[in-house]
Amino acid sequence: MHASRRQGRATGMGNEVRKSSQRDCDSSMREKGMRALVYTAPRQVVLEDWPRPVAAAGEVEIAIAAAGICGSDMSGFLGHSRRRIPPMVMGHELVGRRQDGRRVVANPLISCGRCTACLSGAQNLCANWRLLGMDRVQGCYAEFVAIPEGQLYDIPEEMSDAQAVMTEPLANIVHLFRIAAPQPFFRMGIVGGGTMGSMALLIALRLGVREVLVQDVSEVRLQVARRMGATLAVNVSSEEGCAEAQRFAGHGLDVVLDASGSTAARQSAFDLCRPGGLVVLLGMSKERSEVDFVTSIRKEHRVAMSFAYTPVDFERSLALLRAREIDLTPWTVEMPLEEGQHAFDHMADAPGDTLKMLLRVRQSHA
Repeated sequence: MHASRRQGRATGMGNEVRKSSQRDCDSSMREKGMRALVYTAPRQVVLEDWPRPVAAAGEVEIAIAAAGICGSDMSGFLGHSRRRIPPMVMGHELVGRRQDGRRVVANPLISCGRCTACLSGAQNLCANWRLLGMDRVQGCYAEFVAIPEGQLYDIPEEMSDAQAVMTEPLANIVHLFRIAAPQPFFRMGIVGGGTMGSMALLIALRLGVREVLVQDVSEVRLQVARRMGATLAVNVSSEEGCAEAQRFAGHGLDVVLDASGSTAARQSAFDLCRPGGLVVLLGMSKERSEVDFVTSIRKEHRVAMSFAYTPVDFERSLALLRAREIDLTPWTVEMPLEEGQHAFDHMADAPGDTLKMLLRVRQSHA
């Protein structure tokens, strides 16, 4: 009996030694930090050793498998964002694993959950919202990130990283169509054929759009729009192209989305819209623009501005991707985190038909 007790104590001591060893190992890993792609100056990102995050109460540490480059990250990279100031780790589109091995995507828009906006279901309008990779919140271009557990969504093993990482950008499009609420058999215009414009095209087709115009200045992107099913995809870099778009619009389109955010794109969205129609402003490349409001007032244009998404939109976006109803993987390019500078340069200078750039942080194995 005494021997048994000694054996039990020895076994218990062995377990404690192993637990202590694991804690020492974890501590050592934290002291060593982690690999992170750090935004150090306009048009410059550098792979550095960066402090590994410590999960606060209610947070979970996620081991990042892959992260997407968003248009807002590009704005930061180019030095156009006042809320992405170097040195910092950007990025908010992610897929990874919890410490228990469960594979997840994360809603990176963190709201307080207590203000009037949050309580009314408009978490995207929270007075105190935070976003991964903006202000001083560490983003996901790194090996690890800490995020509130309520922001995480389990995903199946068979869902590719390229599909999963699109949950966040697609949620923006789900949100804008929810607030726009187009009528059946609507005619639509999309100004800007990049990632957001392309996803808007695919969603519009799912909703039964009667005709849809996509206009851009990149012939490569317009070729993608044609393959996706646009009724007309026109290059408006010339006067002839602009005239062709206006002929197609006729007396105007029911809903026109500006997915670019440039001054010319915003004005074009109003020009294409019918009297009494709806202009949806999504693109944020310019903070200020001059628009011919008098003409739009006389046409009684309705204007909706769409920002981000709510948890409901995020869940619906994930459901669409899991069902493979929306798929941008043919236009997705993957590069390792170590080639982050090349990836950003590619998207800034010659994106071609690349609609999503994926940074590979680690292989997504259980």
